Amino acid sequence: MPDHVHALVWFPEPDQLREFMKQWKRLSSLRIKRNLREHRTGYLRIVNIEDPVWQEGYYGFNIYSDGKMKEKLDYMHRNPVKAGLVVRAEQWRFGSARYYACGEDVGVVIEQPG
Repeated sequence: MPDHVHALVWFPEPDQLREFMKQWKRLSSLRIKRNLREHRTGYLRIVNIEDPVWQEGYYGFNIYSDGKMKEKLDYMHRNPVKAGLVVRAEQWRFGSARYYACGEDVGVVIEQPG
């Protein structure tokens, strides 16, 4: 999504989300800003490179059943369709719907439960 991210992640130990989010935001901010400096110089007229990339905080949701996981994954896949960015979820190049609908590689490892 242009203004937010959804991710479904699994951790083998409890209480790992905070550190994961801290590192994810830090590393992705560095890469986004480097990309803007090196390849998207036109954007620098409308974006202050010193502004933070991410808002503070995040919303975590613990998933305790396969049904709830499917519900959240379906919501994530429908999000770009609902926003009018694509007609079908699998057209969104930044999501996992292509993997589930077409078996296509989406650039990240997807492990299915069970």
